[in-house]
Amino acid sequence: MILTTWNVNSIKVRLPNVLQYLKEYNPDVLVLQETKVTDDVFPSEALSSIGYHSVYCGQKTYNGVAIITKSKPSSCVLNPVHIDKNEMRSIAIEYKNVTILNVYVVNGKSIDSDKYQYKLNWLKCLYDYSLKILSETDKFLILGDFNIAPLDRDVPDPQACKDQILCSDHERESLKKIIDLGLHDLFRNFDFPEKTYTWWDYRAGCFHRNIGYRIDLVLATKAIADQCKDYIIDKDTRHKSWCSEEPRTSDHAPVRIII
Repeated sequence: MILTTWNVNSIKVRLPNVLQYLKEYNPDVLVLQETKVTDDVFPSEALSSIGYHSVYCGQKTYNGVAIITKSKPSSCVLNPVHIDKNEMRSIAIEYKNVTILNVYVVNGKSIDSDKYQYKLNWLKCLYDYSLKILSETDKFLILGDFNIAPLDRDVPDPQACKDQILCSDHERESLKKIIDLGLHDLFRNFDFPEKTYTWWDYRAGCFHRNIGYRIDLVLATKAIADQCKDYIIDKDTRHKSWCSEEPRTSDHAPVRIII
């Protein structure tokens, strides 16, 4: 089974990219973050036309998540992880006996912002939900944009990033608590070169200079981790020349696993 997580930074803008990705890489499951559209305008018909089923929960301009699958999931829970139920940041399905949770974690803005504490509280909600799921199954995956670089090796300049958003101790501790429930950061199961990232700011030529962060993660139980055959960061999609119809790329690269 092939599963991909991708922060598309607007499904309205990036629909040609998503359709091309599905045709080229043929994933069984594609989870999307920052769809940024309300449910009534989500492009489910375009996805259905190439053989994919979709479940989604979104809002105008901000947030929004979706899971696109080759066949209909056996169950679906919309926005199970939330503080404000009007913020659409999570969606869970059961697919081929695997529980899959798609998350778009709060950014947090800055460590002196109210949004930072909100982020930590949201991560506690994610912890609680993960604990519940893990009491029910040993086949559990969390994929998405975590807006946290787990370790110093996941950022371009650890000293400059110290005590900054995405890298602060409290964020990393909250993420570690979730992982310590019995999950594995699957990236660590494979050999990657130093300075391997999944997100590059649009500004200052960060992508071409490879100044990025690894914040798009796949966490899995041991039962899934033991089956994982490959882990790929599809960096080519970040180039404006990749999509034949739409040169505007997401600032994130898709992360793809094979189990």
